[in-house]
Amino acid sequence: MRASGIIGLLLLCGLLQACVAVDPVQTRNEKASAVNVQLGIGYLQQNNLEIASEKLTKALRQDPESAPVHNAYAILQERLKQYDLAEYHYEKATMLDKKNAQAANNYGAFLCRHGRELESEKYFLRALDNPLYSTREYAYTNAAVCLMKVNQAKPAGEYLHKALTEKSNFAPALISMARLLFEEMDYENAKLYLDRYHLVARPGASTLWLDIRIALELDSDANVDELVQRLATDFPNSEEYKSWQEMQ
Repeated sequence: MRASGIIGLLLLCGLLQACVAVDPVQTRNEKASAVNVQLGIGYLQQNNLEIASEKLTKALRQDPESAPVHNAYAILQERLKQYDLAEYHYEKATMLDKKNAQAANNYGAFLCRHGRELESEKYFLRALDNPLYSTREYAYTNAAVCLMKVNQAKPAGEYLHKALTEKSNFAPALISMARLLFEEMDYENAKLYLDRYHLVARPGASTLWLDIRIALELDSDANVDELVQRLATDFPNSEEYKSWQEMQ
């Protein structure tokens, strides 16, 4: 199975959902660390890596045994392309708190992005073992995307069905299912999932290109013409439009 157009989904899947509550029974350092983690995550979301580093380094110094701190610090190090440090802190977070679903999900996504797809699955499953994990659709979709990269279509499809059971309009799962079915040459069902995706997410160059290829397989010439026009108008400089032109 081709991985193009799939791998990037992982970047959407929950890296910055962590929320660190300030517990009234914590020590002064632990409370200060929790506040600095919240601030650091905020700066990460703004892509202000310099101040994020300042806050998260301080948080780590204040509470070096906190799984959420190591999880957030790992995200920072991955953004800085310090991959060995990122892995150390992702793994440390999962060791400090085996029930921390966000840390497990994030470490699994990290492993998948770095070519360790099969190893990543156990961390997504660990996240899903926590009944209090509120965004289970992320872990299911991440697991599916990783397995799609290594041609494990059947279990990937099962994970995507579970993701959509958790949240029926979850866009990353819908587009992943459309791509999976397209690769499996089930074009009619691929179209159904792609249409559902376009109800909840704005079409992009890659999804319009997928729509065009499905229409070509279904011999829907009128639909192809309309979709190509949209691709040419909205994304004239895209690789997808160049691919269409090369086909002509």
